[in-house]
Amino acid sequence: MKVRCVSITNPATLEPVAESPWIRIGQEYTVLEVDASPERRFSMRVDLGDEVPGLWDSEMFETTDPAIPAAWVAQISEGGTLRLAPPRWLVPGFWEQYFDDEPAAVAVFEEDRRSILGESEAAD
Repeated sequence: MKVRCVSITNPATLEPVAESPWIRIGQEYTVLEVDASPERRFSMRVDLGDEVPGLWDSEMFETTDPAIPAAWVAQISEGGTLRLAPPRWLVPGFWEQYFDDEPAAVAVFEEDRRSILGESEAAD
């Protein structure tokens, strides 16, 4: 799945901003994960190359390629949050381990990321 950035929302304040050091208006991104919860806005984790893969508000994007990655599975957790992502990313504590730079979690992320990017590039 690919999207193009059409606006930028500050992830902390949810206020519109003109620019960001991480994401650019007009740039196309591969979606790595989708997260939708009842108490938050719909968000997506997009590939930013070497930058940290944070979640971004879906209102910032328009779809350019609707193909769903084969690596994704769907999970609805307690509280009603729906996530679409590689199954290993859905294991409780995965993102905490990744952001703590635990080697196993970083390796899992990079392996699944390469799989999603490879599939996305093959579709081009």
